[in-house]
Amino acid sequence: MTREELRLNFDEIKANNVKSRACKKVSTSGSTGPSVSVLHDKRHPETPIRWRILKWWGVEPWENQAFIYRFKKPLLERIVNTLMWWPTKRVFLAAANPTEQQLSKFVRDFNNIKPSLLQGYVDVVFEFALYLLDNNIDIHPPKMVWVTSAPLFEEQRELMQKAFKAPVCDQYGNTEIMLIAAECPEQNGLHIMEDTVHIEFVDENNQPVPPNTSGKVLLTDLTNYAFPIIRYEIGDEGKFKDHSCQCGCPLPLMDNIRGRQSKHIATPSGLQIKGEHIMAMFDGHMKFFKEIQLRQSPDYTVCIYYVPREVEKGKQEIKVMAQMLKQRTRVEITITHEEVKQVKRVGKKSPIIISELQKI
Repeated sequence: MTREELRLNFDEIKANNVKSRACKKVSTSGSTGPSVSVLHDKRHPETPIRWRILKWWGVEPWENQAFIYRFKKPLLERIVNTLMWWPTKRVFLAAANPTEQQLSKFVRDFNNIKPSLLQGYVDVVFEFALYLLDNNIDIHPPKMVWVTSAPLFEEQRELMQKAFKAPVCDQYGNTEIMLIAAECPEQNGLHIMEDTVHIEFVDENNQPVPPNTSGKVLLTDLTNYAFPIIRYEIGDEGKFKDHSCQCGCPLPLMDNIRGRQSKHIATPSGLQIKGEHIMAMFDGHMKFFKEIQLRQSPDYTVCIYYVPREVEKGKQEIKVMAQMLKQRTRVEITITHEEVKQVKRVGKKSPIIISELQKI
């Protein structure tokens, strides 16, 4: 089942024998294409799986926690969350263009409650880490930093671990199926939550690929009876790992997701450079930027928009990256770059690749 089939057949997929109060409708941000909606089965919450992952890192559910979101949550939701988790203390930062005053207050609140967990989207947590490093600000080290919603550059991980003085846990999930896989402290791949989700890696003919071989991701939710999601082609690419983890957890391992299979840079001759290959190519340069984004126009030209940490160093590095991409595309297309104060947001996310080729 493809994203488009899911989007067009919501009423046909949802179960007719599940009461509305037993499910919750959610929609994707639209960062990777038209938004799709699904129902989450509230009778099978993802919270126990979340607690399992926290337990790996020595974090108990009742310990204080901090969260960085892109946008501020509604007042009623914040009140309900506070009452539900009382007396546990939680602090939140809305990271969409925060003021210096808001950042300083979050740092004070953070150090006051000393949270065991810091969680948020990769890009906004990374931005906060750079704020700490660039201003020589120390915060109380949490037990772990949990990031999700986008591929994680290893350089981003290193800088976050330096800023927070804590390990960074990469987690794979999406709006359709919340928790699919996550790292343990061994950080040698992601453990698949196979008791709640079945994952397959397949080739273009939907046939299984062997371990350590990249393939399309197909997902089957084993707990959602309100909205059955079976062999769902999310658009990601990944692979099984052929070894067990030294932590002793029996859950199988998959490699960290490096990019959307459906998002790539293309050339007129048909050459496609996948998102994961671009991430690997640019890793080693990301420490000089707060954000980067590649936008491909209908005429195949690509502009690399970037937010530098240091203006002059950013200008130097972006030229190197543009040249690397130019060579990778066999000099078939024009590569430019432009410094911006903020890359384009799509929904609540900042995609690494935005392509307009489908509009031709």
